[in-house]
Amino acid sequence: MALLALTACTGPEPAPPPKSSPPVFENEEQALAAGAEAYESYLGVWNRVVADGGVDPARIDEVTTGELRTFENESLSKLQELGWTFSGAASLEVFTIRDWYSKADAAGVLIVGSACVDMTGLQATDGAGASVIKPERPAKRTWAVHIAPGAADQRPYVLAKHEVIKEGSSCGE
Repeated sequence: MALLALTACTGPEPAPPPKSSPPVFENEEQALAAGAEAYESYLGVWNRVVADGGVDPARIDEVTTGELRTFENESLSKLQELGWTFSGAASLEVFTIRDWYSKADAAGVLIVGSACVDMTGLQATDGAGASVIKPERPAKRTWAVHIAPGAADQRPYVLAKHEVIKEGSSCGE
């Protein structure tokens, strides 16, 4: 009888702990490559939407998330209202990372970095054909960026934050 009582108290074997997911990046080189690719993807979609005068701004959803997605949709849709025509493109000159995580942090961020974008190739005119680019527009803009994992309907890595941190004639200013 004592053996039966002892068996009843022990219960079934506990389930093994869940296996943790493998790290997203194993080293800084992988994180840098993924961050640069994510930013290039964002810039490519942004350039296409701008070149189309803001038509179908929701295309930016493929490469953005959170508040940035909302902001980009609103600002790109205004291009249609303005009737501006764009030519050329903004291009990524330098992408650097400040921090990277093997798994997303509490805010969902994998990479914190900066992107220096050359704006000289992007031109815009109004409905009358006059340039809307101010002559004093800086040639380069450096953005603080946060890269997050993409959802199932997005690229693998997407932009979660994008804020100007400096402007000037070069990326090193």
